[in-house]
Amino acid sequence: MNEVIKSITEAEAQAAEIKAAALQKAAEITAAAEVRADEIARKCETDCKLYRENQIKKAERDAEANYEKALSDKREEAKAYADSLIKKTDGAVNDIVRRITRGSC
Repeated sequence: MNEVIKSITEAEAQAAEIKAAALQKAAEITAAAEVRADEIARKCETDCKLYRENQIKKAERDAEANYEKALSDKREEAKAYADSLIKKTDGAVNDIVRRITRGSC
């Protein structure tokens, strides 16, 4: 009977050691996971910041290009409009010049 009690006591002691080792290992795994989670969070924050900065720069470049294109298009429209007005005024200007040079004004 003593052997059975001794065997049970040893088994309980072994179980306690196994449990303590498992708890220690779990604590180590948890600590490592927390460290890794912090590293991932910092990396994500850095990556997101860089991505945001790159997207802002890209948006600024795109906006500048769109602005320049719109400005160029409107300049061409304005030049074409001015040219068409000048062509329409050629007859009137020539008439005025002819009157002045003939002295009929």
